[in-house]
Amino acid sequence: MSARSWWLRGVSAALLACAASAAQPQPTAEATSALLKSLLDEDLDAVYRRSPFQATARGVAGYNHLLPDLSLATLEKEHVRERDALARLQRMDPALLRGQERMSYDLLLDRMEIAVAAQRFPERDGLILSTIGGFQNAMPRGAQVLPFRTSQDYRDFIQRLRSTPAYIDGIIDRLKLGMRTGWLAPVGVVDRIVAAIDAHLVDDADKSVVLEPFRRFAPGVQEPERGALLADAKRAITEDYQPAMRRARAFLVSEYRPKAPADGGLAALPGGTRYYDFLINSNVIRGETAASIHALGLREVARIRGEIGAIAERLGYGGTADHFIRYLSSDPGFFFTSADAVLAAYRAMPARVDPQLPRFFHSVPRMPYAVRAMTPAESASSSAANYQVGSLALGTTAYFTINALGYENEATWRVSTVFLHETVPGHHFQLARAAEIEGLHPWRAVVSGNVGYTEGWALYAERLGYPMGLYEDPYQQYGQLQAELFRAARLVVDTGIHLYGWPRDRAILYLWIQGGMDYKFALSEADRYFSNPSQALGYMMGQRKFLELRARAERALGPRFDVRDFHAVALDDGPMPLAVLEKRVDEWLRASR
Repeated sequence: MSARSWWLRGVSAALLACAASAAQPQPTAEATSALLKSLLDEDLDAVYRRSPFQATARGVAGYNHLLPDLSLATLEKEHVRERDALARLQRMDPALLRGQERMSYDLLLDRMEIAVAAQRFPERDGLILSTIGGFQNAMPRGAQVLPFRTSQDYRDFIQRLRSTPAYIDGIIDRLKLGMRTGWLAPVGVVDRIVAAIDAHLVDDADKSVVLEPFRRFAPGVQEPERGALLADAKRAITEDYQPAMRRARAFLVSEYRPKAPADGGLAALPGGTRYYDFLINSNVIRGETAASIHALGLREVARIRGEIGAIAERLGYGGTADHFIRYLSSDPGFFFTSADAVLAAYRAMPARVDPQLPRFFHSVPRMPYAVRAMTPAESASSSAANYQVGSLALGTTAYFTINALGYENEATWRVSTVFLHETVPGHHFQLARAAEIEGLHPWRAVVSGNVGYTEGWALYAERLGYPMGLYEDPYQQYGQLQAELFRAARLVVDTGIHLYGWPRDRAILYLWIQGGMDYKFALSEADRYFSNPSQALGYMMGQRKFLELRARAERALGPRFDVRDFHAVALDDGPMPLAVLEKRVDEWLRASR
């Protein structure tokens, strides 16, 4: 074939390709919007299948009978779905999308890119033990916080009890993967999870905490049904739930624990530090390294301890900041004397905070919230307070959960700070507000953020106690500073464990001495960091970003700055990674000039 013939053939092929392309229907804005919605629906369904209790709490139908399927086979299907979703997103033309749809596209693309990139670390799939939540607490917590209104709600919960053996099979499946790869949780984490199982297993189903909903039937359940539902629940506890949990316990104690390391952060695992850097940049904040965060934590610990020393001096306490911290952390006069006293103190806070909220926010969530005490199983696993969103659709309340059972370790000077963090204007304003924003795909309220955003906002919210007048008492002010000290110490310890290979004893000692926390709480927190690498970094790193962006807005707008406008920008588009939040704030500032 001559060069000219070859060239002509190439031109002909190109012309045919162009003609074929022209014959294909070009994507329209409507088709692109429909495809995006289907991808958001698909990802939200995947999230709810991994966390069906979240769907139930939010009033989303179709998941109420399910427990998570954690098997390796299902996990591989999910990996395939993530790769396919990313490919479809990359083929879309985002220029055809406008407003919130364009933002949803950017957020979903970011999420899918992270999910597919995470598949480069297949060993991580064996690391599923967690002292925060976790399978050991799922059903005891669900019995307390999930909505029970109709007979079907109770039947669905019984189905979950019946499904526990398959749930445990999936967990053991994943744990065996960890045993094969050497990516195992350390002994301290295993022991804490076993203790949580032991805290709620009983010989008599009548005494089980997971039977609690069947002891107080909702008015919508008629009397003839109540006896049958109660009997079915007892059988499910006896035949399925408790045997499965005992099997999980036996596996952990006899097979998993003997292979688990005494001290096992990511630094001790092959490729573990690379995975840790990935977690920081994907789930917390971009542009930072573990080493830079460790150094920041050391500086912040020194700064905050200096401020605590200044309070001690104003109050006339002699000695050093160490002595003052130890005094406030050990004198019985600063701790509660009963579980009821803990609940009463936190339940008194809304009357102090709620009337002030219109000064800081244009919109207040309609969803109510309530304060509840941890179950014994929750307390045994992790004593950290937490928040659970409710459902406007069902009319159910959100819950702030406090470790009232551990009242002897609950300090009175923590009340204002913890309340602001967990409820209003912290997590409740963030999550309940997102759930009711009109015009957003529900995916945006549930999936689109990360720990840097969610916990960063809650820690930022603690600072709002100053203009609210909640820290005029120097001991409550100490509580706020001690909370920041605790989060700064987390930066040091989490990176110490997963970058520098700190053993458990060193982590506990640093939290206790430099972080100024109770020794038992330091034990619980250290195990939390071992089982949830990078999660604890989100608090202070996220708070610093919120404070940085607010200061940027104050400088740019000067006397026109209104904190309510800044808070609307931060909250009214739903959760988002910090990098997206920064872009959103900059767009607002440009439009405001």
